[in-house]
Amino acid sequence: MKLLTHYVQQQKQQQKRRHDLVNWRENHLNDALLYSYRNTLYDKETYPARLHYHDYYELVLFLEGDVEYVCESEIYRPTRGDLILIPPRALHMSRMVCDRTRYERHVFYFYPEAFALLGCPALGDFLHGPEGILRAPQYAAGGKELIGLAQRLEVTLTKSNSPLEQAMVLGILLQLFYHVNLAQHQKRATDHRLPSTVLEIQQYVDENFANLESVTQIAEHFFYSREYVSRLFQKHCHTTVADYIRQRRIARSQELIALGYPLCDVCYRVGFGNMSSFIRAFHAVLHTTPSQYRKMLHS
Repeated sequence: MKLLTHYVQQQKQQQKRRHDLVNWRENHLNDALLYSYRNTLYDKETYPARLHYHDYYELVLFLEGDVEYVCESEIYRPTRGDLILIPPRALHMSRMVCDRTRYERHVFYFYPEAFALLGCPALGDFLHGPEGILRAPQYAAGGKELIGLAQRLEVTLTKSNSPLEQAMVLGILLQLFYHVNLAQHQKRATDHRLPSTVLEIQQYVDENFANLESVTQIAEHFFYSREYVSRLFQKHCHTTVADYIRQRRIARSQELIALGYPLCDVCYRVGFGNMSSFIRAFHAVLHTTPSQYRKMLHS
């Protein structure tokens, strides 16, 4: 699928710029499903902590690393065998909680139609559970089974691309997502949340992003200084308030474009003053233009 391919291209460009110790292997399993095994040694200078979103699901099978996941207002500290399911358009990031760590995980990026393409739509049932992130600890043999299947998948994909190997990949995927569905019933509570001050600012922005003109406007609403609000966001979200507003606007614009709204109408509905600023912001977040994005959706 074009947007997944576009994501991979972005990641490769970022890797070349960072020059860090990355070991990523990307595999397109069908038109709506991408799999990546990632094993990276990071320090604070090379770790790419960045608040972002995408319009497809991300499922992480966590293996190792002193990291935590932030998704909207929730914070999760995973342990080996945990699953983290990040829904479309949820602002999220992972961040280090130490000075140096090896970060190892299996990652799946997919649209819901991926399971129909695998020949078993029922495998996507876990997406229809309660909203939020699926976090499944190792349960009985399930956690170990998931890790074992993911390792088999990674090894099989490094072999020849013969029809027999493709059949093996399909068989592993069917088993793996079967266990993911079982894990849906093993939810655990959130570890903790972002500080209440950050949550209040987030909620205010989420409800008013189309009408906000500056960080000062937000600061005055809460009787804070502009500098305090900026420092708070940078500390806990690793981004600026202006970037947070921009991502909220672009995420909403994607929804409106998908619904068929004219681009000019979308521009003003999400809070941009003119088409030029809308196009620049859209390209900065998604590395494509609104019109190109609309063409990709239609295709």
